[in-house]
Amino acid sequence: MQYEQLGDHYVVRLDEGEEVLWTLRRFLVEHDILAGRFMAWGTFRGLRLQHNRPVAGRYEPRVVDLEGPLEVASLLGNISTLDDEPVLHAHVTVGDAAWRTYSGHLASGTVGPTLEVVVKVLPRALHRFWNDRLHVAVLDPEEAPEEAERLEAWP
Repeated sequence: MQYEQLGDHYVVRLDEGEEVLWTLRRFLVEHDILAGRFMAWGTFRGLRLQHNRPVAGRYEPRVVDLEGPLEVASLLGNISTLDDEPVLHAHVTVGDAAWRTYSGHLASGTVGPTLEVVVKVLPRALHRFWNDRLHVAVLDPEEAPEEAERLEAWP
């Protein structure tokens, strides 16, 4: 991975074989980035997509593993924290050599040969909290009231 900071943006190049989410999470920790958004272009050697389907009022994940090369048509995501750890929430659309497209949550992915990422840093932390009813970590865009107050206020 190589990067350059340009104001409140970082331009990051991931190299072949790097695991995207793990590498970006490490980058966020090293640069103390607690909130932001990102977009990326490039190719995956392979990836795991997740689709959360509603079942009985909550979300249950389904996953599929895809082998590449897979061209990134769109990779967009946000950066927040859960229990003071960085969380990357990313959606991706990729295409294969037969012109088929696949999309969903990016659960994991291996770069091949390169992935170019632009990260926009936001000025304060964004937090998530676990919602038992939905069975997902939801974003709390407001400045942090205490965790208990957020959970009590959630429908």
